[in-house]
Amino acid sequence: MVTWGILGAGSIAGALVHAIRAEGGTVRAVASRSAERVAAFATEFEIEHGLVGYDTLLADPEIDAVYVATTNDLHHRNALDAIAAGKAVLCEKPFALNLAQAEEIAAAARAAGVFVMEAMWMRFIPAIEALLAAVTDGAVGSVQSVHADFAFNAGAGPGHRLVEPSLGGGALLDLGVYTIAFAHLVLGEPSTVKAQARIGASGVDEQVATVLGFPDGSVATGYASFVAASPMEGRVVGTDGYVRVHAPFHNPDRFDVVGLDGATTINEVPHGDTGYRFEIAEVHRALRAGETESPRRPLADTLAIMKILDEVRRQIGVEYPGE
Repeated sequence: MVTWGILGAGSIAGALVHAIRAEGGTVRAVASRSAERVAAFATEFEIEHGLVGYDTLLADPEIDAVYVATTNDLHHRNALDAIAAGKAVLCEKPFALNLAQAEEIAAAARAAGVFVMEAMWMRFIPAIEALLAAVTDGAVGSVQSVHADFAFNAGAGPGHRLVEPSLGGGALLDLGVYTIAFAHLVLGEPSTVKAQARIGASGVDEQVATVLGFPDGSVATGYASFVAASPMEGRVVGTDGYVRVHAPFHNPDRFDVVGLDGATTINEVPHGDTGYRFEIAEVHRALRAGETESPRRPLADTLAIMKILDEVRRQIGVEYPGE
């Protein structure tokens, strides 16, 4: 049984508690900088230890793995501290604020021989696995373009983490990372990156559009926003048809393959879950196997995405304090 500690006490951390337990793990402790929040979280999820600050959790010899669910600005420091403590790490997206931070985490993990994986849960959703297999098998011929949109009106007023530069806010790092990762899953690393955004009053991107170009001439487009609403679907377009990935594209239970004649093959792959348990299953499998990286979500893929995110932010002019 894998024993977990959780850094952060927000809603996604709660979802991961259920996922860990569903996959046969146990959660021994949760830590937060807020005494009130961590006490409420530990009570709600029946976790033995609710800790203020992170050091005690990381020093606990009974904890095997740490899930980093803090705000974006803390991922880098939290991951490095967990690695130094010899813990396996599952780190929420964005893996770090920038490529340099991400490379430092990866180097530390490799030097310590500690398992580290980005929590790109989309990669492990059964329907996404089936979609990738279908595309690889030529379901739509040669892929020419990929599209994904991830937008909802979050009602993020002043002080909300999405609009706060000091917390690594912005549509790109929270939402656009999915659209770019989806394109990367299908097409690999791009050779060109183009971006356009609207920057809000706080200095972060409220919405962002990206166009990625690939060496074979294929393209990928993405749109992310927390001030507008979109279908949140995905498309993979090929020479012999296209795939429609039903909403939400990052956690779907259905995709349709549409041929040139309009004939449609419906692929239903329901998982009856929030979807987080599949990444937890991969962490547990890797730890049992003694692996330090997931072959399905290696650190090289995470670093490739961070490189794209850095270039997008360079083009749209978004910088975070301390960069």
